[in-house]
Amino acid sequence: MRENPKTDRKDVKIVHLSDFHYDGRNIDLLAELMSHVVDIGPQFVIVTGDIVDGPMVDLTVPAAMLRNALKDIESFHGFAPVLRVVPGNHDLFYRGTYGLRRTRKFYKAFTAQERGNYVSPETPITIATFDSNQLYEPRGGFWRKSVQLARFMSHGLIIERDLDAFSEWIETIERSPQHQAYRESLKIAVLHHHPMPTKYSFLPRLADESFMMLESAGTFLYRLIQEKFDLILHGHRHHPQFCRASYFDHEGVESQIAVLGCGSSAKRSDEWTRSLGRNFNVITLRPDGSVWATQYFKKGRREFLPAVRDIRIRGPLLGSVHDNPTIERFTGTNGG
Repeated sequence: MRENPKTDRKDVKIVHLSDFHYDGRNIDLLAELMSHVVDIGPQFVIVTGDIVDGPMVDLTVPAAMLRNALKDIESFHGFAPVLRVVPGNHDLFYRGTYGLRRTRKFYKAFTAQERGNYVSPETPITIATFDSNQLYEPRGGFWRKSVQLARFMSHGLIIERDLDAFSEWIETIERSPQHQAYRESLKIAVLHHHPMPTKYSFLPRLADESFMMLESAGTFLYRLIQEKFDLILHGHRHHPQFCRASYFDHEGVESQIAVLGCGSSAKRSDEWTRSLGRNFNVITLRPDGSVWATQYFKKGRREFLPAVRDIRIRGPLLGSVHDNPTIERFTGTNGG
């Protein structure tokens, strides 16, 4: 698909969707969601996994709906948005937790371009995509692999080989003519599993963090901070939240990265959609370099409405998230 995000407008908008859990019965919810995406007219659409409820569901249906929404944006707004997707555990494993052999349906439904990294000298956005559904660390020892294979597959793992490939990709960009545009861009990492613990007030089935969280979270976060990434987008927990990770290097210099989680954008019903509602995020890069996130929530049959306050990801100076970040309170639902 042609990608021409045309980021010479006043703001650059990124729509962050996640956890559709499409099962054939929530197609109306998904169609309504796509209508909102078209109305917003973002230059980038990012989906952080669990597009279907299980690998036996026809993944081509939501994939086609996403692409049709991009075509409508091009028709109505005059530019072709960029689509990036990463797989979730439900896209690959039976009921999201079982099976040692990962299905290849996800990789056939979405092109290598749609699943890959993004960098362009013409746009102020850099996107690094990560598959956090690896079964075990190939470089680990026998006992480490055995423990990893024995667990439910809803937990997350990014293997060292993929992190090394990410660093090599960054090194290639730094040696290229577009290195200056890359350094000045908003750098976003995308994965399914949450690299920071989530907050919740009840304990649904199999909700323990050991089953759900990213195993290699510390290494992943520090690698991104080393490369001066600004923002991580994830899904998985169906719990929208915002937080920051802060690290000190060997010289005592502090660096931070923002972490924004998306709830379920179109699932029929679960503990989170009943209590918080369905959710998607809109990240806006403004001309002054500041970055803001707006959370949209939908309860029951109501429309998606924005939360009462936006979240400031970084201040007006490019790179300020690493130097003098201002933390904004997570606002929760829109009060409706």
